[in-house]
Amino acid sequence: MFMLVATAWFVLRRRIAEYQVYLVTERFKVLPARDKAEQVRGMQTIGTLFCALLFSAGAVIATLRMLLQ
Repeated sequence: MFMLVATAWFVLRRRIAEYQVYLVTERFKVLPARDKAEQVRGMQTIGTLFCALLFSAGAVIATLRMLLQ
């Protein structure tokens, strides 16, 4: 399941990052709207790291399930 979520996140990471920047800068006004392209790139980087973590966790869980059965 983690691997599926990570794959979907990786495919849609640009749209997700743009929406996150919109929410943080315009909707909730948590951060000032400086350079949106730079903020989107930062969110994409965080999303990519999150994808790697989810995918790795899913791979470890799947491997352990196969080994322990």
